[in-house]
Amino acid sequence: MNSIQRYIFGRMLKASIGSTLAMVALVWVTQAVSRIDFATGSGNSITSFLHFMSLLIPQFITAVLPFGIALGAVQVLNAMNSDSEMPVLASAGIGKWQVAKPILIAGFIAGSYTLFSNHFIEPYTNATSRDVLTQSRADLLTTLIQEGRFTRVDSDITIYVNEKNGNALNQIMISDTRDPKLELIYYAQSGGVGEVNGESLLILNDGEIHRKTVGTQDITVIRFTSYAISLSQFSRADGITTYFVDERPTSYLLDPDPNDKRVQRFPGEIPAELHKRFSDWLYPVLLAFAGMALAGKPKSHRGSSIANFVLAFGAAIIYRGLSETVIGLNKETADYIYLIYLIPLLGIAISAWMIATQRTIEAPDWLLIYLDRLAQFMKNIRLAFARRKVS
Repeated sequence: MNSIQRYIFGRMLKASIGSTLAMVALVWVTQAVSRIDFATGSGNSITSFLHFMSLLIPQFITAVLPFGIALGAVQVLNAMNSDSEMPVLASAGIGKWQVAKPILIAGFIAGSYTLFSNHFIEPYTNATSRDVLTQSRADLLTTLIQEGRFTRVDSDITIYVNEKNGNALNQIMISDTRDPKLELIYYAQSGGVGEVNGESLLILNDGEIHRKTVGTQDITVIRFTSYAISLSQFSRADGITTYFVDERPTSYLLDPDPNDKRVQRFPGEIPAELHKRFSDWLYPVLLAFAGMALAGKPKSHRGSSIANFVLAFGAAIIYRGLSETVIGLNKETADYIYLIYLIPLLGIAISAWMIATQRTIEAPDWLLIYLDRLAQFMKNIRLAFARRKVS
């Protein structure tokens, strides 16, 4: 890169890292608040809470990194337009692709990190977070169960509690289908979470168990005065931790266990996850192209800079939404694996064509007017606060 491209690359790197870290912090705080009971439910759970939340950071980074690249590109290009740097570069004979080069390099760097994280960092941290949840199941039962709601603590376990007071529970219903051959429904007037000989137990009082063998209509009802069950919401009924596909190493996805019940139930899930790991790196590259296509052309309307942010963020949401939809379609049969690659590659091709032909997407006039008024309104608020501070 020449000196101008290094200048653009430095600004792009700072803007993208700043945008990504801000979004990661926002997502982290949001998730932490939703799990705040995990930290306050018992005195010894704070360390586990912080450990668990730190393990979520890698997946937060890869999830928001394409957004950070798009917003970083738009921020840098908007600033260069506002400072008349883009017209000066164009007048000096510096083409659009020369300006795009440092932005695309930043996108490829982000894509390389995503590829490495998908194959090495996230499977490890996701599996470790699963282990943390399993080891802390007593705290999690206290945390996740909310009174008056059906709480799905795992794909095969649902718990309803009418009243909750710390570890004490009243009017409990549990649906347990971890055993594919047996359906269990527990009813109890009261109960609580406790620990006996290092094993976390859910103790039920004054209730009954409805046992139904899958494939038959026979139901066995067992009444009890007191009953204790070992309930690990993240483990199978045999006590062995069940890892989901995003928690499996890539080596396992390349050669899965044919006896794995999840493989048998969702045959397309593992191929979809594997190809997702190999294609996710394309999205930071795609959003770098999209950011350049949206904001790489000088614009005179003062509201257009805000519109570029809206369009870039909207493009990121649309592309990621399509990606998640296609992955969901492949969960059962894996018939649409090619779409996992086609969506980002097609997006890159469209953005590259727009850059090469000097085309861009213009926001409608009504949106520009609205954003212009919003910017003016925010400016007036800042001026009002500044006057009050001075006075």
